[in-house]
Amino acid sequence: MHAQQYNDISIRFSQFLLKITGTWITTNRSERRQRKFATAYTIFMVIYAIYLNISDAYYTWGDFSHCTFLLYNLLCITLVVFKILVVTIRKAEFKDLILFAQEHFWHFEYDNDEMILFTNCRNFCKLWTVSSYCVTQTSLAFYIISPIMVNIRRNGSERILPFQMWTKLPVTDTPYYEITFIILVLNVQQIGAAYLSNDGFMCVLNMHVICQFQILQHRLMKLWSTADEQTDANDYADSCYAGLKICIQQHQSLIKFCNKLEQVYSLPIFAHVLVFSLLMCIDAYEIILADVSTSMKIIFIFHVLGSCMHLLFFTYSCHGLIEESGNVSMATYSGWWTVLPMSKTGRMLRRDIKTIMMKSMRPCYLSAGGFFPVSLETSTTLMSSTMSYITLMRESSMRLRNE
Repeated sequence: MHAQQYNDISIRFSQFLLKITGTWITTNRSERRQRKFATAYTIFMVIYAIYLNISDAYYTWGDFSHCTFLLYNLLCITLVVFKILVVTIRKAEFKDLILFAQEHFWHFEYDNDEMILFTNCRNFCKLWTVSSYCVTQTSLAFYIISPIMVNIRRNGSERILPFQMWTKLPVTDTPYYEITFIILVLNVQQIGAAYLSNDGFMCVLNMHVICQFQILQHRLMKLWSTADEQTDANDYADSCYAGLKICIQQHQSLIKFCNKLEQVYSLPIFAHVLVFSLLMCIDAYEIILADVSTSMKIIFIFHVLGSCMHLLFFTYSCHGLIEESGNVSMATYSGWWTVLPMSKTGRMLRRDIKTIMMKSMRPCYLSAGGFFPVSLETSTTLMSSTMSYITLMRESSMRLRNE
């Protein structure tokens, strides 16, 4: 373990969200108790949210716009449950990812050029964490602002809640109204934290492993110029080979890390890609076609912004993983290994260079359930298909209105 552990807002905030949803790793008995409490709290809030939406759909069946809104909520909740379930099942691999990143990624023992790469990675992670949280929080805030704005124009007996409650209890009376309102606010916040936590941390891990591939390329290129000061050819070859073996070990560890990253996040990525178009279609319907309040439209507008930003960020990070892991081959080939003598060390060095180049020709990637690798092309394909669905839905709605 490095003497000075690196930590910034992206890591701290991702860790905080994972802790309050009961997904973060534990190291002692106290943390295990806290995790059990957070897990139980999240399960309770998820069950309660599902109950609220299903009961509301039962009593308002026939109101297409409202039922579409409830379907949108249920899809988000189901996605949250699936992501947490997968990470919980893969908790051993998830723990290995965190411990490996803490030991090999998150530290300050880099040279000046490597520190520039690390700083760029850190800034990107901060941008992703802050922007995703702000957009998500704004969307969640309007779940709360919408009933407050309506209640301003009503008397105390007609107050409404963020979600309609079908119960015989006097939830519109004080103090039951205030207690119920706070419970619903906590419910919305917990679902939002669970929705954002796993994907946010996945992007942070993905960007840091991309940074490590860039650092590996830098070390491979620097390897030859550092050893160039040697005058004897055999000593020069020995020095190059010693440095190359360290780079090979780093490359192998990064490949293993990417394989575990794939095991943990492959199914959550697939689930998100699967429901993305449906969620965007519901958003478009509620914004363009449905007769809903302005505050409700704002919820869906910010969800569209958040979903598009989320898709672009994580496909960009997945695309960068493919590119940078494949660029290791070019960085290896660009060295001065051709001028080395054909001694025993020189032959072993050439053999290992061919091995690392062959491994790099099959780049690391994150896939959607093992069906296809995720890249920037995935985002354009999803956006294109979503626009097609929205256009078809709009034309169908206009045709029904004309009839």
